[in-house]
Amino acid sequence: MWTLPLKDTSLRPNYNQRMTWSRLVERLLAEAHERGAFSGLPRKGALTLDEDGFIPEDERLAVHLLKSSDALPAWIEEDKALRDKILSARDALVRAYRRRQQRLCTAQTPEARSAVEAEWDRARAQFERAVAEINKDIFEFNLRAPSAVVHRLPLRLSEEYARLERNAL
Repeated sequence: MWTLPLKDTSLRPNYNQRMTWSRLVERLLAEAHERGAFSGLPRKGALTLDEDGFIPEDERLAVHLLKSSDALPAWIEEDKALRDKILSARDALVRAYRRRQQRLCTAQTPEARSAVEAEWDRARAQFERAVAEINKDIFEFNLRAPSAVVHRLPLRLSEEYARLERNAL
């Protein structure tokens, strides 16, 4: 076991033995606690970890500490990026759908209607490529996520188009 020779005699134990790192840290923390060094800290009191119910219990404290210092685990950052990507793809599809609806109302000729439908077909193809890319990202995210509880389901085009029909009007 690695030990630290103490040169400061005030930190040396009475039994004239070298201390291990863990004992030294425990002793220094205990002395600081006795002096009241921790009494003026913000958020004094018991930790409430209930808000992190989806995180495995053995990881909650670590996630809480990271979150309180504005640092998040990489998988949470990935999940945020995935959600943003999904919203962006859905918003682009809704905009294209609404544009199609408006332009179809004003299209006077069959050629104009064909042009509107061709634009809509391009928007759908772009959305389908985006969904394929998002599903690949979801697969990779699920491999790295710490628990199956936080895994994401892949997007299904049929469900996405049904959502569009329900919400776009």
